Amino acid sequence: MLFFFLGLFSITQATEELYDYPIIGIDLGTTYSSVCIFRDDKVEIIPNEYGFKSTPTVVAFNGTFLIGEEAKEQGIINPQNTFYDIKRLTGRTYLDPNVNRVKKGLPFTIMQENDKICIKVSQPRNKSNKIFNIDYIQAKVLTKLKNIASSYLGVPVKNAVISIPIGFNDIQKQATIDIAEIAGLKVVRLISEPNAAVIAYGRDYVTEKTNIFVFDFGGGTLDIAATIVTKQKFEEIDNSSEMNLGGEDFDFNVVKYLVDQIYNSTGMNLTDHKKANQALKIEAQKAKETLSSQEIAHIRISNLIEGYDFQYNLTREKFEEVNQDLFDRVISTINSTFIVSETQIEDIDEVILVGGSSRIPKVQEIVEKRFVHSKIIKDRIQDELVCIGAAILANSLTKQLEKQYRFVEIKRTAISYGVETDKEDMNIIIPRLSRYPLVLSRFYTTIEDYQTGISINIFQGESEFTEYNEKIGNFKLSGIQKATKGVPEIEITFALNQNGMLTATAFDLNTKSSSQLAIQIKNKKRLTQEDIDNLRKENEQEEKLDREKIQTISKLKKYHMQFLNDIKKSKYKYALGESQLYEIKEILNTSSKWLEDNRYKLQTTTQDFQNELQNLKNSLDKILNRQQLRDSNQDL
Repeated sequence: MLFFFLGLFSITQATEELYDYPIIGIDLGTTYSSVCIFRDDKVEIIPNEYGFKSTPTVVAFNGTFLIGEEAKEQGIINPQNTFYDIKRLTGRTYLDPNVNRVKKGLPFTIMQENDKICIKVSQPRNKSNKIFNIDYIQAKVLTKLKNIASSYLGVPVKNAVISIPIGFNDIQKQATIDIAEIAGLKVVRLISEPNAAVIAYGRDYVTEKTNIFVFDFGGGTLDIAATIVTKQKFEEIDNSSEMNLGGEDFDFNVVKYLVDQIYNSTGMNLTDHKKANQALKIEAQKAKETLSSQEIAHIRISNLIEGYDFQYNLTREKFEEVNQDLFDRVISTINSTFIVSETQIEDIDEVILVGGSSRIPKVQEIVEKRFVHSKIIKDRIQDELVCIGAAILANSLTKQLEKQYRFVEIKRTAISYGVETDKEDMNIIIPRLSRYPLVLSRFYTTIEDYQTGISINIFQGESEFTEYNEKIGNFKLSGIQKATKGVPEIEITFALNQNGMLTATAFDLNTKSSSQLAIQIKNKKRLTQEDIDNLRKENEQEEKLDREKIQTISKLKKYHMQFLNDIKKSKYKYALGESQLYEIKEILNTSSKWLEDNRYKLQTTTQDFQNELQNLKNSLDKILNRQQLRDSNQDL
């Protein structure tokens, strides 16, 4: 144990490493993710293969992996193997109370293996279940975004700036970096989501010094930051975060309400019915979006369960009543931002609403009532604003950039860091809202005579007692001066890097003995470098197999479409009789139905799709050859 001994000094570091172009900006969201690139003096939001600006943060497994739109599309028929909301589990341990809360609302199985959170995939009876680390599943989304960008730019993409919630701790930040490495990406910088949003907004709309309050309410988190903005300088002055509050929670409450309504009217309890709950969740999300502009959302689900069609008219008033607890938490999060801050609400010039959940009318009403003296910017709510800001930051870190395009980003910590003393008090070394990157030190001494070693426990939090804070690391210093208590002088130094990640060092000023702990890589619950390397290789192999299956399915679909178009044109229309055209249409319809029935099934392999394509070609060629032979005989 330690005893606080002497003063405090600080050193601020501001070195900046630059990287080769291109560096992409990524918003890895709870429900949707996007990727951007800065070029030709503007940010381009890179569309996915469907032309959409954002991609669902959803991964499914059906023998191979589906990511994004395709994964979301098959969610109702394969809920137990469709994975979403994984970001809420990032960097957490299985016994974390938040994990237990999150997994209750998910249709797939969350389990623990080797002290790490994993997902169990449900397989057909003749196959053993597969287990995937959650970081590996999240890496699938980043791999998808990387490939979208590489295809769009025509060059391999290796570097990225990734946005994260303000409330992410060191372990969660390192988890994000690990996930990117599995996906084949180097994270050159992490940036908080509100900071990314304010950079994007400030570049386009701010011409003079302005106090901006970012209200970033997305699918999984509510992040808030007050920032002083000029054209090329962004200084965060305060922040707050609610890590378990987002659009998904509104959907969950509505689903729970609808399940209760069904039980009250029919006596059917659908609480544990995965497919029904997945269908209700999709409709709850649509209803939430509808109620942002209308007073009533009409929910209609045919065959919710066998023989039961569900209908319900959800009013905006009822939606607000069902989610009142969440609105109360929004108010509390806003208020908490200003409790210990020198900034007052009256000092805020503009409030930017960011994220899909900011479109909820009640949320906008809450913000307008709290910031009566501020200009509320709600006509520019853009889901990709965070991604745009990440791309602007990425551009400023490239070697090729001209100096005048660089800007200064001054960041502050979202939480305090300290060590535990002999009385289990929290002795803060880096206070909340400290600017970083920085290095801060305090001096300590021993509490027992002739002590030769000390154990140093590191915590984060705001309570004066460590019992109520979060322990994030522990390390030992041995070989200290053998003397009576109070004589040795031990310097403990905390260093926060550009990503806000902590390294702790202990140093005996007399014996020169030292010890160091990099919090982000020493946590036993995290992946080792060997784990990351193995998962990266596995991801590359899986990606190759997935690509082959997807390409075969695509070939089969194109063949269907091409042949259907051909028989409508003169190429076959006049060359074939009615009976032959009917036969071809029947074969194509049968094959199309087979594809629809099998494309998402676990047991359908790439070879099965290849066989179906070849069989289809053979069947159609047989009809065409038969007709050709008949035409030849007639010519004779």
